[in-house]
Amino acid sequence: MRSVCRRTSGSTTSSLCKVHILKKLNASLGLALTAVLFAGCSGSSIQQSLQPAQNETVNPITQATLQFEAGTAEIVGRPGLNALVTYRQNAGPHIGASILVNSPTITGPAGFVVPSTKDAGGDGGTNHISGSVPTSLTTTPPATTFDPAGGIVNPVTGDAFYFLASSYGFFPTLPAKPNGTNYLTPAPMPFYVATNAALSANTAPIPSQLQYIGGPPAFVPPGHTSTQDGSYSQFAQAGGQNVAGFALGVATFQATPAAGNYGLNVTVPTATSTTTGVTSFATKTASSTIALTFLPAWATAPTFVSDGIGGGTITTNFATGGTATEEYLELVDIGVPGSGGAPNTGFTCQKSGKGPYYYTFKVTPGTAAVAVPDNLGGAPPGTALPHTLCTAAENTAGNGASTVGDAYLVYGFAIDYPLQSSAFPASQGVAAPAIAGAGGQDDITTSNATTGNSP
Repeated sequence: MRSVCRRTSGSTTSSLCKVHILKKLNASLGLALTAVLFAGCSGSSIQQSLQPAQNETVNPITQATLQFEAGTAEIVGRPGLNALVTYRQNAGPHIGASILVNSPTITGPAGFVVPSTKDAGGDGGTNHISGSVPTSLTTTPPATTFDPAGGIVNPVTGDAFYFLASSYGFFPTLPAKPNGTNYLTPAPMPFYVATNAALSANTAPIPSQLQYIGGPPAFVPPGHTSTQDGSYSQFAQAGGQNVAGFALGVATFQATPAAGNYGLNVTVPTATSTTTGVTSFATKTASSTIALTFLPAWATAPTFVSDGIGGGTITTNFATGGTATEEYLELVDIGVPGSGGAPNTGFTCQKSGKGPYYYTFKVTPGTAAVAVPDNLGGAPPGTALPHTLCTAAENTAGNGASTVGDAYLVYGFAIDYPLQSSAFPASQGVAAPAIAGAGGQDDITTSNATTGNSP
């Protein structure tokens, strides 16, 4: 279990800190109820923040609502498990706020087995996907899926993540790096990727795991044109960087699902004693029953053809959505390619924010082609938006030498449950958004990724 602390500075900036939960609890007085942190989701100042900022302390057991839905996943043609959770404040002036201190565990039915992969830790070979509850400041909890030793490492950034049940889904807490750059970036999916040969065979710059982040044009904060327009500084003490987009709550596990009931326990600290150091805990529970019904496999990854001036066309390569109700395409600008396999060197045409830049397109399931506008890039409010992908001409001018256009990734997913209405910003201030699909479970199908360069 980990804790994330967020402190707002004015209405648009925040800083984050990561603390061991027992250290935090031991700082409280006597046996008083622990001040458990939530991230506020309403109020005029919050409209200026991309993700909700901390501004409330409440009882997470009596004043928060836990929701959990499971379903099947088709992960590049292999069966897996999908899971969606929301854990939000349901009373007080900041309804919809996200709890920031807890430890979740999913327990599957008979026949569900977690594969023995590196990121499964002690969960491998069992029927549970678990976090850990530390009971000592000196003893490291055993490695588990949601609380791995050293954290789950983002293959692109190298940051390590731990997980909690939040308003955003099973969300990673602060990266291990004290000056990390992805504090609010969802972790790569799926868990247990080593069991999927199609994903594991990927090579740089395509990571084996993919991130599902909501950016423009499908996810735009009220009153803004982009998530990276310079108004969403994550933390004031590290250069005022911008978040990439909204968390979509996607949590997929490359573990063969079994039909039946999946239970979720979320352990929350309730009180501590500074005299004895003893902490008490309570548990919130929820459950979801699934059948082995699957959406069609997204066997062929989407492709992108540039129009040469920043935009182009995505061919989805997903002929039918089956019972899917929402489909999304992710186009990720990963910047100016470095020479000789070196890391990308920047984003020459972007005017604000910090890459990678995520562009998300919501379409009707089964759509064959998606138009990408030429100008969706990051720019300060009131400034003309730059190219969606920087062109070779822009990169050559920026580098002073012949350079190809920005490198990109493109991939997609389709679902049979309400994602856009349950994610931010649409669900700001909502304690329990609708998260269940019409069939009573939350199914997803995901594609692999393709890469290329803008001309």
